[in-house]
Amino acid sequence: MKKYLLLITIITFYSCEEEIIIDIDNNNNIIVVEGAIEPDFPAYVMLTRSEGYFDPVNINSFDELFIDDASMFITRDDGLQHELTLITQDIIYQLEFLLGVEINLPPNTIYIDLEFLNKKDNFNQTGRSYTLEIDWNDNIITAETTIPEPTPLDCVWVARNEIIEDNNSKCDIRAIYSDPLGIQNNILIRSKRLEYWEKDSNCTSKIMSDSRMLLVDAGADILVDGQQFETFFPRPNENGGFPNGVYDSEHYKKCNGGQDSVFIKEDVVLLKFCQIDEEALKFWRAVVRQAGSGGNPFAEPMNLPSNVNGGIGAWTGYAPVYYEIPIVEDTIIKESVTPSIIDIF
Repeated sequence: MKKYLLLITIITFYSCEEEIIIDIDNNNNIIVVEGAIEPDFPAYVMLTRSEGYFDPVNINSFDELFIDDASMFITRDDGLQHELTLITQDIIYQLEFLLGVEINLPPNTIYIDLEFLNKKDNFNQTGRSYTLEIDWNDNIITAETTIPEPTPLDCVWVARNEIIEDNNSKCDIRAIYSDPLGIQNNILIRSKRLEYWEKDSNCTSKIMSDSRMLLVDAGADILVDGQQFETFFPRPNENGGFPNGVYDSEHYKKCNGGQDSVFIKEDVVLLKFCQIDEEALKFWRAVVRQAGSGGNPFAEPMNLPSNVNGGIGAWTGYAPVYYEIPIVEDTIIKESVTPSIIDIF
């Protein structure tokens, strides 16, 4: 979707006015692709139609954006091919029975490589390239990506946030990373709170979780090639914008007008630290820059780059390392985990 910032100055001389008419082309037939492939998990693709800038947004128009009548294939660089399947409600029931987990995906909105689950032929491999081909509405849309080699963090730990005063429960996730020398690494970070707790109206706590993996940052190692450095990963906001949040350790929270308090347990966070190829980085770095502008009207307007031919969006190969992090101060984590399939989306 393209957005344009128009700054118009109308100067009137001697009470003369000129009518200015701006013709904006609202093309809602462009296909938008958001797809990913990574080791250990089936590839997935979401297809939507682009929407006119001034089109109204409601629950009906939102549902109509999703494309559920396309056919698509992924072909590896050695010719091996998998077909993706639209996930209907019946398939969700079957997957829940097969995997033994509850799947909270809206039906008819996502295509998944079910052949990956059935064949177990090690289709998704690092160092290999994958071409996505989509056939929809008599159009062929293609995209290509590569799964790089993963590079783990040296260690991850939880530290009390030093900026927020008078609140011992606010914590940051920090890490040390040793960047491999002489190799262009393109890093993307996502995170998801698997568990967080909120106070309800009855002065009790209830467990919650983020609806999806949220983007933290993306960038290349141009300035840090071959260096070891310390960094931190702020909590992103589900509503978008620049990620600048903190995580909660266990604490007591006042309720009933301050007369009582309720015990709130610590957050549990899934961190995804991964490598992506250069073309995917261009897209995700632009997404980060747009989020960082915070809707600033004086920010430089931009159109998102795309590696999709015949459409817009991104087909991304991820080489991830996952870390499950309980937000307990001074916790140090060096080992990665393999998350549940329902947590990677």
